[in-house]
Amino acid sequence: MIWIYRLLFLPGLLVALPRYWWQTRGRGSFKERLGQRFGLVPRPKAKSPGKLRVWIQAVSVGELQAIHPLLESLGKRQHLEIILTTTTVTGFQLAREKYTRLTEQIAYFPIDFVNFSQRAWNRIQPDRCILMEGELWPEHLHQATKRGIPVLLINARMSDRAFHYYTRLEVLARPVFKSLTRVLASSEQSKGRFVDLGVDPVDVAITGNMKCDSPLPHSMSDGEGGQLLRELGFFGDDPSREKPFVICGASTWPGEEEALLNIFLSLKKRRSDLRLLIVPRHMERREEIRRQLRNLPLRFHFRTEGLPEKPVEVHIGDTTGELIKFLQISQIVFVGRSLSPHTQGQTPIEAGLLRKPILFGPGMSNFKEIAQSLIEHGVAERVERTADLEQKLQEWMADPDLLREKSNNAKGWMEAHRGANAKTLRGLEEFLQKTSRKAR
Repeated sequence: MIWIYRLLFLPGLLVALPRYWWQTRGRGSFKERLGQRFGLVPRPKAKSPGKLRVWIQAVSVGELQAIHPLLESLGKRQHLEIILTTTTVTGFQLAREKYTRLTEQIAYFPIDFVNFSQRAWNRIQPDRCILMEGELWPEHLHQATKRGIPVLLINARMSDRAFHYYTRLEVLARPVFKSLTRVLASSEQSKGRFVDLGVDPVDVAITGNMKCDSPLPHSMSDGEGGQLLRELGFFGDDPSREKPFVICGASTWPGEEEALLNIFLSLKKRRSDLRLLIVPRHMERREEIRRQLRNLPLRFHFRTEGLPEKPVEVHIGDTTGELIKFLQISQIVFVGRSLSPHTQGQTPIEAGLLRKPILFGPGMSNFKEIAQSLIEHGVAERVERTADLEQKLQEWMADPDLLREKSNNAKGWMEAHRGANAKTLRGLEEFLQKTSRKAR
């Protein structure tokens, strides 16, 4: 079956490469990045006797942040050599900043074509392989099986869309799932789906979602929050003024910025201190968003353009790594990629950990269980349409007691989802010990 995948993958690769170049142009060294994506990862130094070389793949920033406690623990173990790969430019930058001291090497994950994957495997020569969440690349797993390398999937989750896709292609997908030595699932539902697709139930355990165990970020003081609000242009230098009421559109996708801007135009008639902070999921879309703003009677500014000269009503956070800061100065958070036609959703976990009242659309399939849990704990609500989003925002803005209640409810939600890191670490230790005994 791998040959069918290889034949289908090649034309898709040729179509995707120009888009990949366009999306990542101007971000770091494109030549270095493309070379490593083609399998030309730097060769690690020769293996030390008695050590296990573990290849960990975490696709992007969210996964790399979630894996921090795990890497801290593994990095202290003298018998392990950690090779960490990631897929995105922002993920690579974060990995180098945070994990250089804990790893033997950091590189880009190879494109999942036979020549590139095989080349990277030959260079890295791992003894164990760890993947995060849904990183089920058929060629990568085929190379592991061919070499007899055990594979562990941690924080494993499967969305409705992915499960539907794999079910329809079950004949091709089943060998992929059979390649997994052990699966640590984030939920009961995900466990069931991995079992349905061919993983032995004995090899699947539920450990919870590691992202819910992320360490809480540095809490901004009133002074720090006020300083950031001034930097965004949300009020002037007059310290006597009350802080504005900020709605944050977090990780928005096309169509959602326009919806939020139109809602803001309506709501600001009722509340003069209202401000809108939009953080697009892809900062490359800034010019598209700028064109929308130019057609509206709004004062706006982009974060990448430095400090605004005058107060503004709308600020576009088109930078990398600042979403946590922006969430902290917001009173209500709308989670993007959730309004029609989008169906997958972005993660609401950070907003939940920061105890922010949350709204999202009906399309949260990638975070279905987390979203439902937030609703059940009274932290979040789902809206079906843009008109419903405007109505709900209007209701919440007028009810500070309700907002405080939702913020307080987040504590219960957090307590219910803690413990995933400890369970995952125990599962990882069992995996390494068990496979080491098999190897001997």
